[in-house]
Amino acid sequence: MTDSLPDQTHHKWKSVKSGFKLNQLNKPIFPRAMTMPPWQHVYTHQHSWGQLAYTSNGVMTVGTPVGRFVIPPNQALWLPPNLPHEIFCRYGGHFRSVYIDKKYVDILGLHAKLLHVDELLKAMILDICSWGSDYGLDGKTLRFIQVFIDRLEMAQTSTFFIPTAQDKRLIPIISELHANPGNPRTLEQWSEHVGASSRTLNRLFNKSFSMNFSQWKQKLRALRAVEMLEAGQTQQFIAEQLGFESSSAFNTAFKKAFNCTPGQYLKK
Repeated sequence: MTDSLPDQTHHKWKSVKSGFKLNQLNKPIFPRAMTMPPWQHVYTHQHSWGQLAYTSNGVMTVGTPVGRFVIPPNQALWLPPNLPHEIFCRYGGHFRSVYIDKKYVDILGLHAKLLHVDELLKAMILDICSWGSDYGLDGKTLRFIQVFIDRLEMAQTSTFFIPTAQDKRLIPIISELHANPGNPRTLEQWSEHVGASSRTLNRLFNKSFSMNFSQWKQKLRALRAVEMLEAGQTQQFIAEQLGFESSSAFNTAFKKAFNCTPGQYLKK
């Protein structure tokens, strides 16, 4: 990946290979459940089938060639077949994955996308992941699978996504802010560091992310805040780590990003 997360954090990740060994699914869908410890990184890999990646608790980050997806428990990521991806779990969590036969690509799409997970879809994912790999394909199960695919097709998409930056002048900025979102350096100060004017850098941010530097930084901090909230960190601690002047300022920024306060988000 262009901007891999292990290079952008001060903590050491434990990198492992994907432990799933199967050449073909042989079934419409295939369940997989596992617990990921804190700071685990699964190396880049890909499958000849699709995948729905979900965490029933905790937050997972998935890196792809097109960018990085942040997945809280109320969302899931559709990964089409043969898309290289790597997985990061900063605070640990219960990983629930449903591998999906490539015949459903015409329904679910050729591009990775985050999907909102309502209570029904959550229940279906958790139920599927309790089946075991040797589940039978009777009429009831086939009908359940079809309803599951229908629910995925109907699910709304989410914007917990940061595209990959290609311009080398942005990489030092992005790398540092991923490692330290509370870095107070202004765009003018960054311009001295990377050798490009602040106007040029802002233009590159708009070109790469369809948002300016300030908006990009706010989105990054908002996504990191979700990770930290799910990990049980206090709002005061999060505000300090992300560079807010106070917990009140953090609350205001969070509400602007998600249309709810941090406390309301956790209740949801």
